[in-house]
Amino acid sequence: MKKLAVAAAAMIVVAGCVNSPELTDTDWITQLVSESDLSETSDLDGNGNPGESSKDPGEVCVPEFWYRQLVNEPTRQIIIENDPVADVCTVTVIHNLCAELIIDTVWNGVFEPGSKAISDTRYTRLIVEKIPDETQYGGWRIVSVTPAEHMLAVGEQEVFVSSITIYKDDQLIWSCTDPGQFYRVDSELPELSEGDFVRMEATVEHLNPMYSPPFFVIAHGPLSGHNRHLMYDNGLYGDETAGDGIFTYQWYVEYTGHHQRIAVDVIDADTFADQTEQDYDSGAWGIHFLK
Repeated sequence: MKKLAVAAAAMIVVAGCVNSPELTDTDWITQLVSESDLSETSDLDGNGNPGESSKDPGEVCVPEFWYRQLVNEPTRQIIIENDPVADVCTVTVIHNLCAELIIDTVWNGVFEPGSKAISDTRYTRLIVEKIPDETQYGGWRIVSVTPAEHMLAVGEQEVFVSSITIYKDDQLIWSCTDPGQFYRVDSELPELSEGDFVRMEATVEHLNPMYSPPFFVIAHGPLSGHNRHLMYDNGLYGDETAGDGIFTYQWYVEYTGHHQRIAVDVIDADTFADQTEQDYDSGAWGIHFLK
């Protein structure tokens, strides 16, 4: 979070605007970014497949019930990092939100959850250019984007996504080892259509593991049946090698009309160990996909 705060201090925050013939380039850029789905960050809410009770009473497992729900999301910040007179700008979009994790770890078939507070920062960056033939938004167009990154705004984050790789029909179509990497919108984003057979792999890290397993890795997006599924490093369900640190989920794409991003989410096992301690810890990357 410190690196974001330092960078933001040197930027200019601009307010939203409305359609007007008097709009400046800054106004046009703000309007473009506000209205584009490329500037949206990954939605990690939603229902998912239920957890599986552990046979070992000392092992943490995915809860019987869990989901995240939004409590409050202030207006997002749109930050222009350089002067539009150069006809190219880098823009940062920041979402600061308050949410809660609804969690039931009892495994008795009765929904009696606790809740854990979430204070999260989600952000993504874009490059916009002034294109001579562009007729909308004063000639400005989004040409490149970074993945959206989710980080804790309050609390000590100890779990992080390290890489994401996406295959379609066993052909590599997208990979990322740095959420600050820009990808061209017209040629470097993953393309997914309903019915595509997709495998997503991820690596993650934990700075201070306490449990076995130390974390749970979750795939989000246009998945089969639910929009949230566990990823595995057990040599099964599409995972090629058990215990190599690469977590995998594979599926036939569904519901692309309702999901514009695909994401990997890592949750600390300590978060899932009980439903009372205020110890929520998670991190995620998500990328917009074309369809």
